[in-house]
Amino acid sequence: MSKRYINNPYEDYKTNQQVNIESGHVKSLIRNYVELILENTETEDDGRGDIYVGSAGIAYMFWKMGKSTEVKTMFPTQELAEQYIKISKKNAKHHRRRSDDRCAFLLGNAGIYAVAAVISHSSGDSTSMQENLKLFLEGYDVCKNIEFASYGGDEVLVGRAGYLSGCYWLNKNIESKPIRDEIILNLFETTVESGRQYSMKNNSPLPLMYQYHGTEYLGAAHGVIGIFHMLLTSSCKDLDNKDYKDIKQSVDFFVSLQDEEGNFPTALEDIRTRREKRLIHWCHGAPGAVFLLIKSFNIFKDQKYLKSAELASEVIWKKGLILKGPGICHGVAGNGYCFLLLYRLTKNPKYLYRAVKFMEFLTHEEFKAKARVPDRPFSLYEGTAGTVCFLIDLLATETAEFPFMDVF
Repeated sequence: MSKRYINNPYEDYKTNQQVNIESGHVKSLIRNYVELILENTETEDDGRGDIYVGSAGIAYMFWKMGKSTEVKTMFPTQELAEQYIKISKKNAKHHRRRSDDRCAFLLGNAGIYAVAAVISHSSGDSTSMQENLKLFLEGYDVCKNIEFASYGGDEVLVGRAGYLSGCYWLNKNIESKPIRDEIILNLFETTVESGRQYSMKNNSPLPLMYQYHGTEYLGAAHGVIGIFHMLLTSSCKDLDNKDYKDIKQSVDFFVSLQDEEGNFPTALEDIRTRREKRLIHWCHGAPGAVFLLIKSFNIFKDQKYLKSAELASEVIWKKGLILKGPGICHGVAGNGYCFLLLYRLTKNPKYLYRAVKFMEFLTHEEFKAKARVPDRPFSLYEGTAGTVCFLIDLLATETAEFPFMDVF
């Protein structure tokens, strides 16, 4: 198997070392990336429209820029956000008849309408906001049914966990909190029950387990990391509740799978087959695990989750300068986000130093020469729109937040 990463060329943080963020350099990077996005993305139809690699993800980026005191005046962010989400909504109309697309958040219509609702809210257009919320809620009518998707309807990209992330994000960014608690509670209970039924049927070693197209994934995109994360974000916080006990026991089993380097298997079947393929991406492996581990630490107040997150950060530092590009799903910026969030949690300057070095690597000659160009090089999850979000958060570490996956 060919090497998936570039050897980290930087010395690690030294105790009491001063960590400086050159804001001018970061802003220059942001400007350059955004100009390339504007030059290379369609202004009328991208053929897809979703958050993951479509124009809704770019609309989200401009919305995030508009919230930043550091960069909001660089470009007409609200106007550009509205332009890109308009493209997305045209695409969404083509797929509205498909029930699965109505529920899908990162890869379907639910995400498009959630981003559209928040952008409308930012502009003060309450009529458009309500229309978009109504269309978003069409997804609830689909995924509230426990067996709505035979291929596995619980994960983040197209399932209930992703839809839940949209509910949380809407309530956080629209003051009226438009998604009712009973909707979130129903989705929480349905997702738990789905995992419980699958686990019992398949004699799984943990109380809650899930599959996607027949594979028992453990990652943040496909897999239990993303699902458990969204369950722990629920407004249901009764830690003595059986559902929460099952979630905690399942998270604990996941933590037990961490290897000496700090990484995790891609799927449960890897343990049985002893497959050595261990990825270091947000979507699969240690980077995505950091999000769940911080969330678990914040809720259960158990140091073992923080220690596990810190161990995961070590393998990210050593092997996280991956060749797949600059993006946040499987790229350098996504891995750098782990350090930003650990710094926000612990205030340990080591993590800020490491985040800065991952930023610097984006313009490193070896990375520019060897990194793969993603299929959608300007998108939110695969490309530079996500990189821009990482850079914005590097300028405001106290509010750093990976898209749609808040750990605080």
